[in-house]
Amino acid sequence: EGYGVYGSSNRIGVVEDIRRGGGDRPKLLLVRAGLLGSWLVHVPVDQVEAVSHGRRRIDLRSGGLLAGPRRV
Repeated sequence: EGYGVYGSSNRIGVVEDIRRGGGDRPKLLLVRAGLLGSWLVHVPVDQVEAVSHGRRRIDLRSGGLLAGPRRV
């Protein structure tokens, strides 16, 4: 939680929560996105290209994307 999430060209938002599937394995990242953080975007973990713990950054695969944004 709290990591910045980046697409191929820019920042998408910040991880607000992690949803797990069976067991302890993460399934979805819930990302707070939008100019005022008014969108909650579900990002499947299979779309993650790289995680930088030192920079608190998650890079997504190019061309893939989101399971569905929701305005909250």
